[in-house]
Amino acid sequence: MTTTADPAASARPSVLRGALLALLLALLGVQHPAPWGALWLAVPGAVAVALLAAWRWGRWGLAVPLALGVGALALGGPGSTWAWWTPAAALVGAWMGLREEGGGPAAGERAWLLLPLLVLAAGLPWSPQYGALVAGVEREWRAAEAATPEFWRQLGVAPDRVAALERQIEQQAGLRAKALPHVLPTVLFVWMALLVAGGRSFAARAARALRWPSLSGARLRDWRLPDGALWVFLAGLALLVAGWPAWAPTGWTLLLNAGLGFCLQGIAVVESLLLARGVPPSIIILTLLFVFTVALPAFVLTTAALGLSDVWLDYRRLEPADDEDGA
Repeated sequence: MTTTADPAASARPSVLRGALLALLLALLGVQHPAPWGALWLAVPGAVAVALLAAWRWGRWGLAVPLALGVGALALGGPGSTWAWWTPAAALVGAWMGLREEGGGPAAGERAWLLLPLLVLAAGLPWSPQYGALVAGVEREWRAAEAATPEFWRQLGVAPDRVAALERQIEQQAGLRAKALPHVLPTVLFVWMALLVAGGRSFAARAARALRWPSLSGARLRDWRLPDGALWVFLAGLALLVAGWPAWAPTGWTLLLNAGLGFCLQGIAVVESLLLARGVPPSIIILTLLFVFTVALPAFVLTTAALGLSDVWLDYRRLEPADDEDGA
């Protein structure tokens, strides 16, 4: 089938959306202290350039993360907690570009392409500067919390409610101080994964503007992690069970991020099974959002358990057989 649509005209909305995304990232970068604020644009830009270079020139595209790695070494040094995210993300982009031939990676395989970022996040607690990073985040958090009660007073909130808020903040401070060193690498990994997705979006728009073939797409319902993700999960669990305090942040990083991947796999299983039974996608989205809002811990644990069980049971592979039996 042919189309008479003007490619340049059809590309204008995509370019506009890309410009708006870049503006949003720039605004978010301004809101954060340097040098971390620069990563809001540097990481997606590096991913887009590396992806397009590797897609066009093959392994020569690996020169992009290599050059950025040299720059990170010069700017931040080998123990930097911020400089290495950009070359690691560029390596992810180059890996994506190399996998674009032949239809591109499947939805779950794209998560495996984030392995350079996961390795960096797992090794982050061993950096000499990690303690200073944790202390800086804690300091910023306490400053934001200290301003909240005063803001409530300016709004005219009752004094007893302000006092209750101050007690709640004080109670949570101790728990957060203990948990922050263990969960901070996971937070950074998830942030970088979202920025990588933004960089892939930039690359897709650039490819369309250059009249290149479209980047491959993937559906959430097809999300299935490679079997190696299970070993990452078990490795994190083993480090925590071993009871080595120095390895606890690395163990939590591997466990939590692999668990989040299996959580997405559980959501994909639910979506696939509901779609197979004729449930409209809008109803599925609203139902998942409702359960996520009212029962977040149960939602995460249940979907992660469902995703883990899917490794052995493969519910979506069994679905066609059930339909045939019913017919």
